[in-house]
Amino acid sequence: MIRLFLTLCKVFRITKNNNDYQIYLDYKDNANLSLISCPFYGCGSTGNYDGCGSYNRTLICYTNYHVETYSITINRIECVSCGCSHAILPPVIVPHSPFSFHFVISLLYDFITHKYPTVKDLCLNYDISISTLYRIYHRFIDDRKLMLGMIEAASTDMTMLLDTLSQTDFFHAVNVLLQTFYKSYGVSFLQARCTIRLSLNRMHST
Repeated sequence: MIRLFLTLCKVFRITKNNNDYQIYLDYKDNANLSLISCPFYGCGSTGNYDGCGSYNRTLICYTNYHVETYSITINRIECVSCGCSHAILPPVIVPHSPFSFHFVISLLYDFITHKYPTVKDLCLNYDISISTLYRIYHRFIDDRKLMLGMIEAASTDMTMLLDTLSQTDFFHAVNVLLQTFYKSYGVSFLQARCTIRLSLNRMHST
């Protein structure tokens, strides 16, 4: 996959920073393929792509305290140099998950701060199962350790990181954090089916 960040897009103006569907559209419309290097190991060719079709997927957002579900199209490109194809994903899309970035951050914040009387009430509001909530929560716990470092994470309140990630300046401060995480570990923050998280857990268990 190829993750789009500000460095891979033209300059564009955002009207609603907490609307993940609008952010997805803005990134899709402004992606600059000439700046994108092929992430396949040993290739690294830049801007040498052909269109390679697309696929549809669901994007579930949490905008203005409401759950909204969209059917979106993900474009794929093929590197002419190595022949590998890649999906182009804006940063508000969490790989292998239908839930958008701000959906997950808002859900975690409400869970950790006990906004709702019970976990059941929280899950009803977000229209998810309790098991899904805890899968997302444990994913956040592991990725928080990677983002902050083990020692700092142990001494930092979880709401501090969530405050940072939920701020309105998504296209600068938050975007830089997500881009740094992706460059450091080769996976996306909160990504499902994440092998690096499984490896980290095995290392800690031994």
